Amino acid sequence: MTRTVPRIRGLTRRLAGAAALLLLGSAPALAEMSPPPPPQPPGPIYAIPTRPDRAGRVLAPVVVDGYGPVRFLVDTGCSGTMIGMDIARALGFTAPPAIPGMAVGADVTVTGNLMRVHDVLGPMIMPTMKVGRIDMGRFVATDMVTPVLSFGDMSGAGGVLGTNSLQGKRLSVNFRRDEIKIEQSRRYAPTGYDSVKGRVHATGLVIVPLEIGGMIVNGLVDTGAERSMFNPVLLEALKERGKPASLVGQIEVVNLAGETRIGQVFLLPRVRIGPISISGLPATLVDAHAYTALGLEDEPAFILGMDVLGISDGFAIDFGTGSLHVRMRVAASGAPPGPSRLGDRGTRGGS
Repeated sequence: MTRTVPRIRGLTRRLAGAAALLLLGSAPALAEMSPPPPPQPPGPIYAIPTRPDRAGRVLAPVVVDGYGPVRFLVDTGCSGTMIGMDIARALGFTAPPAIPGMAVGADVTVTGNLMRVHDVLGPMIMPTMKVGRIDMGRFVATDMVTPVLSFGDMSGAGGVLGTNSLQGKRLSVNFRRDEIKIEQSRRYAPTGYDSVKGRVHATGLVIVPLEIGGMIVNGLVDTGAERSMFNPVLLEALKERGKPASLVGQIEVVNLAGETRIGQVFLLPRVRIGPISISGLPATLVDAHAYTALGLEDEPAFILGMDVLGISDGFAIDFGTGSLHVRMRVAASGAPPGPSRLGDRGTRGGS
């Protein structure tokens, strides 16, 4: 008998952000950049206001070749900076004519002003443009070749700031101050933060260990994902350990080309990462191309989205050390916060 799984309330919006884990080729920065600038003295490269978008992700104002400021999505699950079509056209970009095989998953040779881009659901071919300068406060990226996005992101973001601009640096997001800060990578954690030591993948993305149902799992830190996702290997591993996830609904996952895939939503057993501990986290099961691109297709794997990172007071991702630093919200009395909206408990410490 076929059973239709109802969509759960609050989880039926499209996850354009959750599907925006982009791996531009296999190099850390396929989007070409000029040689790195001379070493900067210690201290912040920039500190600018930010705000979450409607999906809870992080947006920041940037200026592209003098155009702007416009809002870019700060996406640590994306290895390259990308420009939205509206901004590209305002800067004089003309899209190349369509060629056979430009659909998602097409196996075509990428030449000239085209680039193969890998997202959660698979590869696609995208046009590119040259960008001379991207300014974000005191932070500047120059001489880049970037893919041009044709999708309409639900946040209204004009583009994506990827990790190729963050290598060797630390990105800090402070929700209390609505501020982003970029500084040189440091060996120590910011004051008041708990640290999770991970690694920097060859693509430039940060992967950290977390615990799900008492099992250590590799997780990609993805500020571009609205909600967390996991692979089928993790689902089976939880069953084998006697801690199965509970199916509660389904959700539509949308990639950058507008193609969709239905993902099942499960409530996971306790998830721990640093000071964060959550039971009943709703996460989406997707047999995603991203796991293969990261070499995680044969092991339990997780994509750590803003639904988890966003319950903290602030976090920092260090692209030099591969570390994630997290500071939890603490009540005025000094006690941990109460129950999380994500599950039955979102607490500081290991309860």
